[in-house]
Amino acid sequence: MKVFRPISNHVPVHISRRIIGYFGLAGLFFALSFATLYFVHHYFSGGQLRLPPKLLSVRVISSLVVLLTLYYLSDGLRLYCVIQAMGFHIAFPYIVKLVFVNIFVSNVTPLATGGGVVQVYFMKQKGMPIGEATAATSIRTILAALTLFTLTPLIIWTEPNLFHIFSHKNLLYGIAGFSGIYLAVFWIILFRIRVIKRWLYRGLYLITFLKIVSRRRFKSLFLKISRELDLFSDGFRRYFRGGAGWATLSVVFTALFLLLLFSFSVVLIRALGYQVPVLTVLAFQVVVTFFMYFAPTPGATGVAEGGYGLLFAQLVQKQDITLLTLSWRFLTIYIGVVIGIFLVYREMFNRKKTGRP
Repeated sequence: MKVFRPISNHVPVHISRRIIGYFGLAGLFFALSFATLYFVHHYFSGGQLRLPPKLLSVRVISSLVVLLTLYYLSDGLRLYCVIQAMGFHIAFPYIVKLVFVNIFVSNVTPLATGGGVVQVYFMKQKGMPIGEATAATSIRTILAALTLFTLTPLIIWTEPNLFHIFSHKNLLYGIAGFSGIYLAVFWIILFRIRVIKRWLYRGLYLITFLKIVSRRRFKSLFLKISRELDLFSDGFRRYFRGGAGWATLSVVFTALFLLLLFSFSVVLIRALGYQVPVLTVLAFQVVVTFFMYFAPTPGATGVAEGGYGLLFAQLVQKQDITLLTLSWRFLTIYIGVVIGIFLVYREMFNRKKTGRP
């Protein structure tokens, strides 16, 4: 005989704290973001602000809505194709939900570290092993990073407006060096997983020697993490040796995702009445996105708005830079963060109501 237990209307304390923590981080994100926008408005715009009627026209708003929809879909499709190439299947509507979860969590955690972790958690709920889910989100990130870290040094060297800003020789070498290091790390992850295991063993042995963990715990930790690393490495092999069609599509949708992301600035600048060459706008946007990878703040807030304002102040008049920066962040980040907040809250609340872990 089954005993049916009533479901409590109260959310457990630890879940409530987690939700409050996310909301607190979101509040910090928006506070830092708007503080930087004030800085941009005060120093780059000189306190001037212009709102051209064309920006609110039906044609411009419709273009931005279509662009935003395609942007979210391409973001989901690049992860969906990676998962399919690895031999797993997760329904695309669920992947779209993960897009907004990633936008929210990655923008409220330092160095954008939390988005992929939460995505792995949600993918695990659909039966994908942690190691291979981590490989999927890593491949998704690597495909975009390879593009940015390859193009940025070339753009800075060849774009006169950018070369003027980054004209210091050591800075240029530093940017090229960071790009090289970033690509080298990915190469180690792809082809030298044993090196990572070796350093993992040494690190665990050190904390065991310092009596932070017991020898028994040391062994179980090493075996568990080593197993996940093997699954992680196997995920990469599955991607490269699996269906070539899905892998190719993941590259195509990654390129499309980046193009759509950078195109918001093109539409906004044209709506403000400027005829800046499209390639120039795209080049500036690539460089801004590149530097966002190194920002220690949640979601690169502060660095994103400040860097965008600094670079694009060369392309538009000062009375337009505040509106341009705010509109760019609103479309590419703020909308997704708000949707992500709602989805994460609903997911956590529903899991505890149904008793799921």
